[in-house]
Amino acid sequence: MKHVGDQSVFKGEVKQWLKSHDLDYKWMAQQCGVSEITVRNWMSQKTIPPLKQQLIERVMAQLPVSIPSLTPIDTPGVEVDASLTLTVKLSPTLYNKLESKASKQGQTLGEMVAKAISGLVAEETPSVALKGQKVVLPPKS
Repeated sequence: MKHVGDQSVFKGEVKQWLKSHDLDYKWMAQQCGVSEITVRNWMSQKTIPPLKQQLIERVMAQLPVSIPSLTPIDTPGVEVDASLTLTVKLSPTLYNKLESKASKQGQTLGEMVAKAISGLVAEETPSVALKGQKVVLPPKS
């Protein structure tokens, strides 16, 4: 069991890690299933509960400290939030174009995106395939 004083170093690492990933307390709160205020309290004066500290450590371990390959996407109408889930927000126009392309290929937009992601993973590690992964797309607006 760690002493309360030992968390100051950990809290500093968390703050630096969030900053290096351009993430905030709100994002970390979502990962931990708590409110943003709770995370703010942890980072300022309160003790982070041991299970939540382990969760934060796991979240930090799953994302590398620096991601130089992450460059802003310059495709108009596309916004990507990549954490432990991947959310892609598309403009209605782009969504319709992609849906039409998928339809012409005899598949759903979700299937087309899942295949594209599988292709990206397979390029790096051919033995890895996305099995049982589901891509959830927003309803058409």
